[in-house]
Amino acid sequence: MNVTLKPELEKLIADDVKAGRSTDPNEFLNKAVYHYALARDLGQDYTPEEMDEQIAQGVADLEHGETVDGDEAFRRLREHAAQRRQQRA
Repeated sequence: MNVTLKPELEKLIADDVKAGRSTDPNEFLNKAVYHYALARDLGQDYTPEEMDEQIAQGVADLEHGETVDGDEAFRRLREHAAQRRQQRA
């Protein structure tokens, strides 16, 4: 697969690699596509208004010190997305 990126996206990737957040452009693109697909799948489950409500609730939780470890949050998101995909199948 060959992909042509806009120069500003190439710079974004190069900056990410230079900062050490990705080991190389392939890793960056693999992570980006994975997160896009995850967000897309979750986005299909909620209306924009419901997403705004979820975000507002999350901000309120943060303000009250009610947080979840990042790894745990992503584990829950992946689990939720997998369950939703199974329900649709």
